[in-house]
Amino acid sequence: MAKAIAGIIINEVETEPLSGYVIDFLTTSTRESPFLDFKKTIDLRKSSAFPETAKDIFAFSNYGGGWILLGWEEHKKNQFVPVGLSEDFEFEPANLQTKFDSYSIEPLAFDYTEFRKDFKDNFPKAKDDFKQKINSVSDRFGVIYVPPSSKLLIPSKKGEYEVNGKKKCVFYPNDVFYRRGTQSIRPSSTEKALIEKRLKKENYRLSLLSGEPDEVEETIYSNLFEIKQMPVSVYYGKVKDYDNVSIKALLKQEKVFPEWYFKFKYWSGNLVTFENLSDNTSPYSKLVVPGTIKEEPLSEWIKDSDKFRVVKEILNREIRHHAMRKGIWLEDKKYKLYYPAEEVTRKEKWKSRYAASNKTVATKFYVPKLKRYLYWHVAFYADVLNFNDKFYLKILPSFIISEDGKKILSDPVIGTLITSLSYNKYNSLYLNNVLFWIHQIGEGNDIKIGDYMTISKSPVDLKASMGILYDLPSNEFRLEIPEDEEGDTIEDG
Repeated sequence: MAKAIAGIIINEVETEPLSGYVIDFLTTSTRESPFLDFKKTIDLRKSSAFPETAKDIFAFSNYGGGWILLGWEEHKKNQFVPVGLSEDFEFEPANLQTKFDSYSIEPLAFDYTEFRKDFKDNFPKAKDDFKQKINSVSDRFGVIYVPPSSKLLIPSKKGEYEVNGKKKCVFYPNDVFYRRGTQSIRPSSTEKALIEKRLKKENYRLSLLSGEPDEVEETIYSNLFEIKQMPVSVYYGKVKDYDNVSIKALLKQEKVFPEWYFKFKYWSGNLVTFENLSDNTSPYSKLVVPGTIKEEPLSEWIKDSDKFRVVKEILNREIRHHAMRKGIWLEDKKYKLYYPAEEVTRKEKWKSRYAASNKTVATKFYVPKLKRYLYWHVAFYADVLNFNDKFYLKILPSFIISEDGKKILSDPVIGTLITSLSYNKYNSLYLNNVLFWIHQIGEGNDIKIGDYMTISKSPVDLKASMGILYDLPSNEFRLEIPEDEEGDTIEDG
């Protein structure tokens, strides 16, 4: 079954296709686009106009992926208002899967989620007749993510339904569809060439992820850094009958504080760590019952999915702890790491690929909508991955908004602000941001954590004829999202 692998990138932020960030990004628009379609509802019954929806899905998938938002009503030509879904609306993603697959030569794996949102404050400059319709049905909405296909996706049979007693045929077997602007159309020869080019890149990307790249010519760089040295063993033992307060107090006596210094995770009544629990000098040895301590090879733990999640979380904690020792702060809800700001602007020195330079990591700016100043911070998310029995550190550049240079804000207004700020603060130096953060964590050298983990300072590179294709490149979003002529502006302070 064809399914997108990895995330998507929107304005330098790599994320999952149905994350809150993506949904916030999509719902700022009232107009359809090559990757976005609005529908009031969706009907999967046999007599319904579902072939029209199927045509859109074929077009999205051949184009490179897209989203269908449910709960929007067309207000006027290509302007849609979020009215909401009725509370008795029932939608089962598996039924959509089955219905579409019955028309397609290849199955396609959809993602679907629902969310609730009050949009009444999102369009302050809209006309009254538009505002009156907002959330007029409910605050319930749905979104379908259509992934990019890895093969040309075409119908296997006729797509037809009845209109006023007459049959309407939407497509025939082997028809090809593509997104042109807001329409799902039969592609021109130029557009067919674009589909072929995308499929070539998509399959090349999949071949890279499988460890067997199809072509090798030039050097491309990733946001992955090989972990050259890993812990050999995992230690675990049954936790003593302590509550959390007692554990924190005991570890503080052992000079292990604050809490983000903790290098262990609870699992099935055990404390798991890379530190030798049989060594009485380890502060964690005092938290486990003697005689229950076990040592097992890390190589065995990564074979079990449940145990691997435990190991992965401990590794991620180790990396976050190391970064925080360098003066980088942690946003503890989504585990983003960032530099706080004391002044209007904060800059950090680093050695880029070309020369020593200063990078702005935080700056103060004025938000007219909120009538106050806030801070914008570059940030990143660190995550350990395992491919083909090798470990890598993945660096995902991002950004966050704070109230005073330190206190992070995350309410819905800020979510909309982040999206708007993305348009104005956009820059394409994705690799440069990745290299900046790895430089800061390791101070320009390989990152050494304890005596059991070493992370390369150099990104994984590949010799290839083309770069990795993300499902929908950030520049594509930037070019195709129309600017709102009456939209609010965000100015630097």
